[in-house]
Amino acid sequence: MTAWPSEKDAILNTIEQYGDGLFACVMDSYDYDNALNVVLPEIAEAKAAKSGTMVLRPDSGDPTEQVLKALKAGEKTFGASKNSKGYKVLNNVAVIQGDGISYKTVKEILDAVLAEGYSASNVAFGMGGGLLQKCNRDTMSFATKLSHIVYADGTGSDVMKTPKKSIAKVSLPGRLFVGRDPSTGAPLVLPKGDPSCQGMQSVMRVVYDKRPVAGAFEDFDVVKARVASEWASVKPNGNAVSPQLQEKIHSILHERGWKV
Repeated sequence: MTAWPSEKDAILNTIEQYGDGLFACVMDSYDYDNALNVVLPEIAEAKAAKSGTMVLRPDSGDPTEQVLKALKAGEKTFGASKNSKGYKVLNNVAVIQGDGISYKTVKEILDAVLAEGYSASNVAFGMGGGLLQKCNRDTMSFATKLSHIVYADGTGSDVMKTPKKSIAKVSLPGRLFVGRDPSTGAPLVLPKGDPSCQGMQSVMRVVYDKRPVAGAFEDFDVVKARVASEWASVKPNGNAVSPQLQEKIHSILHERGWKV
């Protein structure tokens, strides 16, 4: 197992692979302010060597505040020019905000951006449920996150999102096993290979592996029937994360300087 990849290494790797085109970097996986004020200047030379446009992506915290922070950091590191209307346009850098976007927040962000002298062309928005019917990943508390990566040389590394400004977005690290709690029958997530997994049967099935797996997808009536039968085993506000995985998460947060 290799050490946790640093934010700087992750961004440099992205620049190396995609730096000649339009590419976005999530800046708040660990510490948003540090990424903008420390890491961004450190990768400026590598970015300047490429011809593409780097898009800074905040993902947690107050949307207006985070966008303005990114614009100011981008201008400080890469500079800006003024357009024909006198607004600043960053040099081959932009910002995209996808978290917490609605008609109201788009207006608030753009009003603040213009008030600070920046062109609206610096900012793009991700269109999630907030611009549709408010049915989104938070409706069922669901999100998909990378948890483990194997590099070309065969070495592996656990991956975990730990944004300082939003503990609710901490993700599950490492290879995972989903079985059933012996006492309740409810789903339980453990680190793969943990002794507690012995004797447990996995409740997960592969339905997509580079392409849909033949025969794996079920019709909606079958899915609804399974949800109805499973619901009784899940306690209201229950926690499917096992104590073993909780301990691993707390250990990683402690390493990163969090107080938990």
